[in-house]
Amino acid sequence: MSFAPNQSDSPNLEHLLQLGIRTAKSGNIQSARMMFQQVLDQDKRNERAWLWMASIADNEVDRRRYLETVLDINPRNEQARKYIAALDQALQSTEGSSLSLGIKLLIGIIALLVVVFVIAIIIY
Repeated sequence: MSFAPNQSDSPNLEHLLQLGIRTAKSGNIQSARMMFQQVLDQDKRNERAWLWMASIADNEVDRRRYLETVLDINPRNEQARKYIAALDQALQSTEGSSLSLGIKLLIGIIALLVVVFVIAIIIY
């Protein structure tokens, strides 16, 4: 007699999703990510799993990709829209800071060159 597991022996998607959420909240990101991926392997249009994948993403590129997937599934998902807006705001802030730093650095280099040039003229 062979044992073949039936569906009741494996957790259903909602149970697996809830387990993934609890696991993510407890800080075990790798295990949570595997659970959410199992949900998505069976249901590619699971908005909550994609949102949770976004919340535990390793980087902003993946986070944005997951959130855009949520919006592809449901363009009215306000949570995904808010997260993307926050990512955009952070990116604009970072770009603005980088530009400001670059300008300050350029001005500093020009000022240093002017000082060196003036000193060279005085010495020679």
